[in-house]
Amino acid sequence: MRNVYVILLLMFLNTGIQAQRPGGGGRPDFSNMPAEGILTGKIVDAMSGNLMEYANVVLFSLRDSSMVSGAVSGVDGIFRMEKVPYGRFYLVANFIGFNKTTIDDIMITPRQKAVDIGEVKLQPATASLEAVEISAQKEHIEYKIDKKVVNVDQDIMAQGGTAVTALENTPSVQVDIDGNVSLRGSSNFTVLVDGRPSVLGGTDALQQIPAGNIDRIEIITNPSAKYDPDGVAGILNVILKEKREKGFNGIVNAAAGNYNMYNGNFLLNYRTGKFNFFGGMDYRDHNHGGERKSEQDTYYNDTTESRNSFGDRSRGRKGYGVRFGTDYYLSDMTTIGVLGRVGNYGFNGGGTSNLHVFTNPATNDQYSRTVNNTNRDGDYYSGTINFQHKFDDFGHQIEAMAFYKERSGDDTEDQEEYTTDENWNTIDDEPYLIRTLEKSNDQELRIKADYAKPIGEEGKVEAGFQSRFETEIEDYYFYDWDYPGSDWIINPVYTNKMDFRRDIHSVYGIYSNTWKSFGYQFGLRSEYTYREIKNEQSTEPSLIDRWDYFPTIHTSKSFKNKDQVLASYTRRIDRPRGWYLDPFISYMDAYNYRQGNPNLKPEYIDSWELGYQKRIFESLISLEGYYRIVNNKITRIRTLQEDGKFLHTFQNLNKDYSLGMELMINTQPVKWFNLNLTGNLYNYRLEGNVADEEVDTESTNWNGRLNAVFKLPKEFSFQLNGMYYGPSVTAQGESEGFFMTNLALKKEFFENHLSLTFSVRDLFSTGKHDFTSSGTGFYSHDYFDRDAPIVSLNLSWRISDYKRQMDRNGNGNGAEPDMESDF
Repeated sequence: MRNVYVILLLMFLNTGIQAQRPGGGGRPDFSNMPAEGILTGKIVDAMSGNLMEYANVVLFSLRDSSMVSGAVSGVDGIFRMEKVPYGRFYLVANFIGFNKTTIDDIMITPRQKAVDIGEVKLQPATASLEAVEISAQKEHIEYKIDKKVVNVDQDIMAQGGTAVTALENTPSVQVDIDGNVSLRGSSNFTVLVDGRPSVLGGTDALQQIPAGNIDRIEIITNPSAKYDPDGVAGILNVILKEKREKGFNGIVNAAAGNYNMYNGNFLLNYRTGKFNFFGGMDYRDHNHGGERKSEQDTYYNDTTESRNSFGDRSRGRKGYGVRFGTDYYLSDMTTIGVLGRVGNYGFNGGGTSNLHVFTNPATNDQYSRTVNNTNRDGDYYSGTINFQHKFDDFGHQIEAMAFYKERSGDDTEDQEEYTTDENWNTIDDEPYLIRTLEKSNDQELRIKADYAKPIGEEGKVEAGFQSRFETEIEDYYFYDWDYPGSDWIINPVYTNKMDFRRDIHSVYGIYSNTWKSFGYQFGLRSEYTYREIKNEQSTEPSLIDRWDYFPTIHTSKSFKNKDQVLASYTRRIDRPRGWYLDPFISYMDAYNYRQGNPNLKPEYIDSWELGYQKRIFESLISLEGYYRIVNNKITRIRTLQEDGKFLHTFQNLNKDYSLGMELMINTQPVKWFNLNLTGNLYNYRLEGNVADEEVDTESTNWNGRLNAVFKLPKEFSFQLNGMYYGPSVTAQGESEGFFMTNLALKKEFFENHLSLTFSVRDLFSTGKHDFTSSGTGFYSHDYFDRDAPIVSLNLSWRISDYKRQMDRNGNGNGAEPDMESDF
């Protein structure tokens, strides 16, 4: 669909590019010659060496400077013009924020119909304003035809953080105070790393990736049939940094903050001849805490039992990872790549809770204290082999990949329950001690191939297949402390083993083309799923043997004034996780236990989007409308049991609906100031029944962000952002809204090779979690606020054996890449 831009460009680039070239007289007239020529090339960022997508390329006649043809570079930087007449031409390439580059005297003749001009390097534009030096750079948020792109290096606040920190200031994404990520109100989305599945899932994966290792994050809310259809809200694709300039280069980051926050990472790259080698390591140790309180009432005929508690809570994430790889360029058309990653992950939490249980009328009055400590850690590794072969430079190619990952670890939780007096002084010498241990091992193998072939002038056919094999083994042990024997004793009632297996085989096909100013893409993906769950305490396995079909439609309309309208539809699926399905009952605490539901059906999602983009001088306005229906909505519910305890489980409700719109305004009124405003307003409606009680509910939700970046003298940059998340509802409750304010100051040293960033998040300590829930026989209110503000200091050092060399006329054509741009 990117090629739809070509027609638009041909309409307006005559006025957008100064196409007057002197000295064109005397050239032969090619107007009556056959149009059989083909012209190709590749657009490259001269500073970073990165391939440039959506660069404008226009071909002019050398005789009279009339425009002959135009194109837009693709994701691989390659542009292609067909049906070019014979003659002599010059070419002008341009992109916002970069100087125009001109290639002179291109000849296409009957003897040389196909011409490849090779790499065309675009140099970032530079300008000066009094004492402030302004360097052109990528926008923080870029809007592409099929996705939003977050350029992490342009977010000062993200320095020293993780992928979650980078997403806090991003359209379509919400992050709560615990770092849990949701995409347009849904926590069910797919996380990819460099287009491959992550070893960890969802928020856990994003929390483990240092922001210093990230080049960009792609937000794809309506993916094409080429992508896996998993996830309600879409895909977050994290693209890690990887340099391919010749020689040795790299980057080193280190950060520290209050509340025992430390992290560091480095990435090194060396390219020589046909080989490119890269490797790096990252380490992080982040901790945060806060205060919590809870009020819960349960109703039994004419008696109300209240359970009120308060205390502290802590959370921590710790881990390290090593990644390494190499690319081997067999030829200009064929590449083989190998990538590996090994590491360790860890999550810990705990806290102390003081509980007061009493009844009205007064028949019971008890005080107790619970001390809880949780530790989950393990090892992981993954490996990937990639193969790419290009049949020509026009987009005809085949790619293949084999990917394997494995993760194993232990999840241990210790609870100590003490009886106390009303002043919380312990009055028993032998508290109730329990321990749970969950051992798990997850494995996944993927094999896939993708094929693409251009058809005609603008058309393209894509097809591919994929097989994925997933296994998950979980052993769950419940221990009671035996005081006489001074040892832990297994409790068989709460001990279980589960064996989960799922195979998914898929094929897809896509056809895209343009007609006049319209672009369109049609896709269909078909998947066969076989799933088996074996449970030690169940006599029969739970099976699924099913075919699913996922159509996709993407269309666009371009206008002469550069405006564009985009519309799309996709069908997606969200499959329940293994532990959602496990019917085994597991212990949570004295008043709560948990059980999976083996009868859960997958969610099927119908998603429509309509977008409008308009540029006004240096400003971009983007308005997106979306409508999403989730069938078989999977919801966490809790029900009051006859013994007075709560059962937490999962259930398919009927449907939920989200109808909303997102507005984004990005403007740069002056060279040294950029302002980005985003807002999301949507209506959420839920239909269904819980415990034979109708839970239909509805809410209007909104959130907004303001992000301002100031380029200051002496290589200083200042960033200020504020965000507000409005209240929302669930099947059994509602959450209150909250706002946060963040700021950051960055200073560059030694020609941008060293940078120092100071940041403060949640400046006024306003982040909170405030949730109210109710159902048959109960009401509860939970509140938690975290330790804030969060202060951090990040140091970044860029390594390079290249020196920037501008040519004499300052147009950048003689520049060689260095590491000061977006590594």
